[in-house]
Formats: sequence, structure tokens, C-alpha cells
Amino acid sequence: MTESAILRYPEVATLLNISQESLYRWQRTGIFPKPIKYGPRCVGWPREVVEQWLADKRAARSAQQ
Repeated sequence: MTESAILRYPEVATLLNISQESLYRWQRTGIFPKPIKYGPRCVGWPREVVEQWLADKRAARSAQQ
């Protein structure tokens, strides 16, 4: 099994072109998946989760047009 890259808050915010505060808000309100706790001070998202979320949003947007 290959290890997935773990993306932290700053990396995900940059990837989505939003502020970290917006990412916190999206996560709290259910717009974006909650992060996984990997250690006492380490939370993040597997890269695949973020990429799948983006793909789903793009597909939904295309379906609306």
C-alpha cells in the first residue's frame, strides 16, 4: 500500500485559493471534509481526498451548465 501525501491547512488553502480562515469555516460548516488527526499536533487531509473533493465540485458545476 502506498503512502498518501498529507496536506496541511496552509497547503490546502493555497491549493483552493482561499484563506486558512475560509478553510476552517468550510470545514466547520460541512462544505469541506473534516481533517484527519495524525498525531497530537498534526491534522491534515490525504491528497486524494482533496483532489476528489475538487473533482466532485467541478463535475457538479459542469452538470449545472
